[in-house]
Amino acid sequence: MVQATTTIRRPLRSDLLTLLPSVLLALLMVWTVVRSIADANWAAGLDVLIPVALPALLIGALFARLHWLPGWLAHLLSTVLGFVWTVQSLGILMEERLVTWRDQAIELIIRTVILTRILSNGGRGEDILLFVAILALLAWALGYITAWMIFRKGWTWRPVLLSAFVILTNYTYVLPKPTTLFFIFLTSALLIVVYQNVLNRQETWNASQIEYPEFLPLRFVWAAALVCGTVILITSLFPSRISSEQVAAAWKTMSLPFTLARERWEDAFSTINAPPGVTTGGSFTARTSALGGARSLGDKVLLHIRSREAGYWRTVTRDHYTDGLWQNTTGEQARDALNASTPEGARTALDPGTLLSYNDVRARNPIEQVVEMTDDRKDDLIVSNGEVLEASLPILVEHNYLVDDQNRLIPNFDDTALIVSQEPLRAGMVYTVTALVSNADVQSLRQAGSDYPDWIRERYVQIPNTITERTLATAQEIVAEANATNAYDKAIAIQNHLRTFTYNDQISAPPFGVEPIDYFLFDLREGYCDYYASAMVIMLRSLDVPARLAIGYAEGYLDPDLGAYVVRENVTHTWPEVYFPGFGWERFEPTPASYTSLPDRPTTPPAYAEDDDFAVGSGLGEGLTHPDDELDLGLEIDDSIGTGGTLPEEPLNWTTIQRRLAILGIFIGIIGLMIYALVLRWRYELHGLSSAASAYARLTWLAGWAGLPKQPQSTPYEYGGELAQALPQHRRALTRIINAYVEEQYQTGPKGRKRNFEPDLSMVRRSLLERMIRQLGSVVHRMKPN
Repeated sequence: MVQATTTIRRPLRSDLLTLLPSVLLALLMVWTVVRSIADANWAAGLDVLIPVALPALLIGALFARLHWLPGWLAHLLSTVLGFVWTVQSLGILMEERLVTWRDQAIELIIRTVILTRILSNGGRGEDILLFVAILALLAWALGYITAWMIFRKGWTWRPVLLSAFVILTNYTYVLPKPTTLFFIFLTSALLIVVYQNVLNRQETWNASQIEYPEFLPLRFVWAAALVCGTVILITSLFPSRISSEQVAAAWKTMSLPFTLARERWEDAFSTINAPPGVTTGGSFTARTSALGGARSLGDKVLLHIRSREAGYWRTVTRDHYTDGLWQNTTGEQARDALNASTPEGARTALDPGTLLSYNDVRARNPIEQVVEMTDDRKDDLIVSNGEVLEASLPILVEHNYLVDDQNRLIPNFDDTALIVSQEPLRAGMVYTVTALVSNADVQSLRQAGSDYPDWIRERYVQIPNTITERTLATAQEIVAEANATNAYDKAIAIQNHLRTFTYNDQISAPPFGVEPIDYFLFDLREGYCDYYASAMVIMLRSLDVPARLAIGYAEGYLDPDLGAYVVRENVTHTWPEVYFPGFGWERFEPTPASYTSLPDRPTTPPAYAEDDDFAVGSGLGEGLTHPDDELDLGLEIDDSIGTGGTLPEEPLNWTTIQRRLAILGIFIGIIGLMIYALVLRWRYELHGLSSAASAYARLTWLAGWAGLPKQPQSTPYEYGGELAQALPQHRRALTRIINAYVEEQYQTGPKGRKRNFEPDLSMVRRSLLERMIRQLGSVVHRMKPN
């Protein structure tokens, strides 16, 4: 046992040795958070976050231990140092003409002003350098604030929870999950909580003259390390998949705040990359996809699809292109039309079997497609060959809207970007979609004309001003050489030209400042599907031919034993779709890869087809509208929209009740474990103490929680007087505990007999708990708005 002394101040060397484990653990914790963000590869250049965050933590620890340095001055100095060091670190990512630090700083300030104006006008940011700069400043802030709260304020849980929020927000969407880093974070966070708590206890015990075991902090850290190792070992034995849909839905609900945080970042910086894995392996979760460097796909089986017609299995489309980045803005359009808070909130919810209405249905037949999940789908997107007419499970449709003559919003399902299941799509699940599959012939598409609706011209013939002149000129030359005068022949001419390029999925990323499509067409002349499809879409748009980017899977191969198409990860594919009035979106294939196939179109219409009735092969009729009682989605546009309207609440069915009970059970379990851990820790701290010392320690702990903490300079008698003044009805019980403790601590002879102070503590405890409840009530009352 260590006999506490009245001396609190320690020599500098002793102070540094005591703080060293805390500093190392804090560095490890912050490193895991920042490393997980850098590994996610949201943008090029995120490796600068680590050399920014770690020095910030050391600076924060230094400023925190300089007690003569006021907090406001330390924060001001940290802000200046953080900005200077961040600009210096970002220098390698800026243009070569920006040589000096001053030039680089001015460049960042100008970019910030431009981004602020764009966002204030409802636009979407596209400055990737500014995205990295802001993340670097936040990394500096994370490191500095963590050190300041731990080493100046003595807080531990607050910096841990802050880091936990950041790493969980990143963890929500990143694929593959940085599980190793997450476990390292949990371990370092727990160890620093334990170590700092014991240090704080030691100071209290020193001030209160309480004895404690030698090397107590190291003992606690060792015990915590054993607990962490045991937890990691046990969890590694758990199944890697969630088989219960209710549990999966509960996790989806719990992770919603982190999901929304990430989505707000995407709105501000729409050019961030999808991390490795989010566009492969059965997931297309990101709203954007970028033209980057080499890609690597596995051969894991993702889907078994039973259909009487082969085709490409589409999941999502992109409509907006800027400097190598494709975005899906359909959800944003719907959000603006409905005045919803998020694109996800603007999706239309449909029950199983509900029909979708299309206008462009000429030469389309309904084909049933049965999809069997062989692996968990991380984005819950529905796959289909053609336009989904109905599904066997509840879905959410992300589509645009039209305004009719009565000023009503009409769903435009012809402009659908994606369809997502309302139920988690897990391995073994089977669902059915009926899709309108095209059987349009060449002659009909050539004669489709160019009478495009306004919603097509507004979004699907636009190209950015960054497209190079030689790209536009090459498109003109290709169609001129092919003597192509209609949209179909122009598309075929561009497709055939691109198929002369070499397929290579191990290309290098475009150099900084080089337009990616131009780089593909004139420098590389090789690449993979993303480049082929992007080049064809943009070249067609430059010719006033509407086109969009589709993402999903090539048809895979037909397994005769299964009677189904086997879709593996290595057929993840991107292709262009061209719009033809009356016929809708038609697939083309410019990528000359082994897993791709050209669309098989007849040359002329079937002999039995008539021009006006060629819309159907099944008698559904042109327009394919459904009765009003099936789906009434006409929405009046009035002043009430967005000024008090709310999104429909989730229906209270058995599934919803189970989900809420699961969430409640998880939270109750977490709280119970925390309480149990506190009880165990408290019992361990009291182990080996005498009855008087134990009673005094419990008294000071409870009183501290009730707002009556013991000051380090107060003697036991002085502290007892303060407590007696606050709790006069328990003066006798307090006196007995204080006198016994002082007598035991300062008695030179043999210790007195063991006494029972539990009745005294019981009376005092009740009053202290009532005081805690009153304080909590007053805090809640002050938080209420006037």
